[in-house]
This record gives sequence, C-alpha cells and structure tokens, in this order.
Amino acid sequence: MKHLALALLLLACAAGCLDTAADPPPADEIAARFIAAEEQATDFSATVAVAAGSENVTARLLQKDPENYRLEFLKPTDLAGTVVVSNGTRKWRYDPATRTAQTVAGPYIQAAFSEPPYPGWAEEVRGYAETVAESLEEQNASYRGSESVGGHTAYILEVAGGSKLFEAPTRHREGVYRFRAWIDAETWLLLGVEMYGKDENLILSVEYTDPSANTGLPDDLFVFDPPAGVEVRPMPTAAITPLFLWSVDDARRYDADSLVPSYLPKGYVFKEGTLLPGAYTTLRFTDGTGELEIVERLYDPYREEAVLPGTSEAVLLSGGRDAEYVFTGGRDQLRWRSGEYSYLVTGGILGRDELVRVAESIAM
Repeated sequence: MKHLALALLLLACAAGCLDTAADPPPADEIAARFIAAEEQATDFSATVAVAAGSENVTARLLQKDPENYRLEFLKPTDLAGTVVVSNGTRKWRYDPATRTAQTVAGPYIQAAFSEPPYPGWAEEVRGYAETVAESLEEQNASYRGSESVGGHTAYILEVAGGSKLFEAPTRHREGVYRFRAWIDAETWLLLGVEMYGKDENLILSVEYTDPSANTGLPDDLFVFDPPAGVEVRPMPTAAITPLFLWSVDDARRYDADSLVPSYLPKGYVFKEGTLLPGAYTTLRFTDGTGELEIVERLYDPYREEAVLPGTSEAVLLSGGRDAEYVFTGGRDQLRWRSGEYSYLVTGGILGRDELVRVAESIAM
C-alpha cells in the first residue's frame, strides 16, 4: 500500500488533477497523498488541542522520528508548563510548579506510567497521524466535503466500519468504529480528527494548529537537563516479565553468554538466570550450599542500585578496570562499571580473590 500511495501521488502531480476544493480529487487519492506525506515526514510540529469526554488538553508537540519527541503542555491550568521529553534512550517529565522531574531509561520507557493528576494518555497525541494513516491504508474512505480549518482548506474523509477499527488513545481505550479526518488540501498534513464509538458517541476530537513537517528540528530539543535545585525521582514503571534462563545454553541462545564466567569456584554449576534485553541479566551459580550471583544492569544514575552496604575497598581488575570490594554479614561483593552497564558479582564468603578471578573471567 505504501508503494500505491507514492504512485498515486506521482500520478496526481503529473495529471494536474488537483485544482481547488470545489474540484477535489477522489477520496482514495486524498488518502494516498496523506499517507505519503505521513511516511515522508522526518519531523513534525504543531499545537494540538485534544478533547476526550470531560478532559481537555492542549500541548505543543515536536517530534523527530518515533522515539524523539517533546510535549510542552499549555492547558489545563494545573498542567501548564509541564514538559515531557524523550530521545529514545531516556525520558523525562518535568513539572516547574513543584520543581520535580521524573525520569526513566532504556527499555523501561515503554513500561513507564503516570500517576494522577498527570494524564498519561495525552502523550499518545504523537501517534494520532500514524493511526489515521494506517487505518486509511486498510479501509476505504468516503469523501465528506471540505471546510476551512485555521485558514487552511481541509478535505474531510470518513471511515466507518461494521467492526472496531482501532482503540481510541484515551484513558479507557474505547473502541473506535468510525472516524473523520480533516486533511490539509495543500500540505496533506492532518488538521483534525474525530473518533466515534459503537453507539455513535464522540470519544475524542483533535485539532492541529500550524502543523509543519520536515523543518529540521534540532536534536537538542529532545535532551533535558534538570535545572539546579530540582528534585529528580525515578518514574514509576509497570512490572516487566523477563526471560527465564534454565541452562547455560539458554544464556547463549539469548546472547547472554558473554556474562558467563570461564572460571567458577570449585563445585559451582549453573543454577538459573533471568534476562530483560537491554535492561539487565542475572545469572546464578551454586555448589549446593552457597550461591554466586552475577548481574549486568543498565546503569541509571537516578535509580538506586541494590548493592551491599559497608566499607568498600578499591580493587584494580585486569584491563585497568576500577572495582570495589565489599564484605558484610557473611556475604561479599565485587562491583564495577563498564560503558553503559554496571556489574555485580556477589557470593557467600568466597573472598576477594575468588570474586576477582570470577570477574576477570567474564568476557567484556
């Protein structure tokens, strides 16, 4: 369908079939032009007003690729000034009224959720155009005339299905059975959307003011540095089910074999492990009475790590790696950092020399 969209766009330009709103192109050609414009947009910005039932939110949206976005909330009053920024590696939510910033990194971004009064559902405004484009690719649209929206001539397309088309990007994820899209007759960008439920109730309406695409938004828009004196807290995240590793072969299968040490204390064999790709890997070994645990975790300076307390002793590992050794309460631990990850080797009274041998046998 993507190739069809581009073919229709080139055909329409060659034929000169688009003149005025009084002589609109066919509905499938309007849809094709919109889909092509959406696919070719490397960045997008607009002020977007969303009404979902009794909830009304207005935000300035700036987006560059799916993972890079910035939302500057303008309304309602208690939300005005809040900024959400993500570059795909780290996400921030900053509230200047309370001078607090919440943050989350790596694969946990997708599992992050919001707490009242912040309307987490409103962040999905960045995907509305993609949702409309995907539905227009799959469904036949009807032409419903044209209107002036913010000084722009807009063609109105409607898709009505006998079954659910998609879920509304709202708090309760209601099913959408019909929607109308207002498409700019000049730029082919989205100017508005209305989504209706099974009983023809209006679920959500959206209006875009001054939308623009491919303007070259700078990358620094999607990086946030908390101002001095701001309280930084981890963003709450839902539990994510990791992969369970029942053997060393499982570890190799899921590319966790680099964490398997080539040296183990006498009598120790693989027991079990867990893996969340990009976030952490945990491998456990046992000799039947004691346990040795090796952990690789994405380092996050804003989230406290589960390390043993106690006075640490500096240790220099092979390759010039600086590490810390801690002994406390019948357990000892060696910890260090390498690149974006932190490492912990924890055992039960194995001693510093044994932990160092284990650590140095891990392929880095």
